[in-house]
Amino acid sequence: MNQRQAVAYIGAYLWRRERLGMLFTLLFALYLATINSATIGGLLAGDENVPRALNGLVDWLNMTMYPIFGMVMSKPSWNMWRDDYYSKRIAQWRTMPIPVAAIVRARMLQSAVMLPVIGGIYLLAQYLFTPALREYVTPMQWIENGLIWMCYGATLLSLIILMELGYTGKRYCLVYFGLMIGVAAISTILAWQGVHLFRSVLDIIKDGYGPAVLIGMAILAAVATAAGHKLTVGRIRARSLPL
Repeated sequence: MNQRQAVAYIGAYLWRRERLGMLFTLLFALYLATINSATIGGLLAGDENVPRALNGLVDWLNMTMYPIFGMVMSKPSWNMWRDDYYSKRIAQWRTMPIPVAAIVRARMLQSAVMLPVIGGIYLLAQYLFTPALREYVTPMQWIENGLIWMCYGATLLSLIILMELGYTGKRYCLVYFGLMIGVAAISTILAWQGVHLFRSVLDIIKDGYGPAVLIGMAILAAVATAAGHKLTVGRIRARSLPL
């Protein structure tokens, strides 16, 4: 089995086994877009009844959700601490004539499809549900904003996929939750200092610097993805897998 055939095989397998999880991720994105629209609208409109501290919450949601758009919300993923399903699956694939690089590429391809599709639907819903947002930025500026955040999400996904495929379920969970706590701490500190990432990105785009930021983030995402691919392949080859 060559690499292209292996990627196609794993891709078909992931679609059969995880399409409901992908759908759940999409529904969760729509739910967040709905409940977050009122907060964003109030903040952009300067509503005095909306606490300024919610800027930090909006930043935290953006910093955590965009990587999640490239992940599958399913029972095996929620049980990784107790049942290391992903390690068992990789062990099974390693007994077949499937190159390690194909396993990593198939998983990255899954995220590369999910992130723009689910992220795009999330952005569209948020824009439609938030009148103040439509007054604050044009559709093209909102698309620029979305692409910048998607590049950020792709950058973090390279680390998440490394942990998902290269380490045990418990190690993955520890790093993932540590990452979420770290992001929460960063957004809290920034909000305390009066820095609001969500609004700052929109303001940078409105000032005409969106393309420059987007190019920089795209380069960062490409470098992180290439490095993540190489590190993940090496890690899978080096690790011991359950039978």
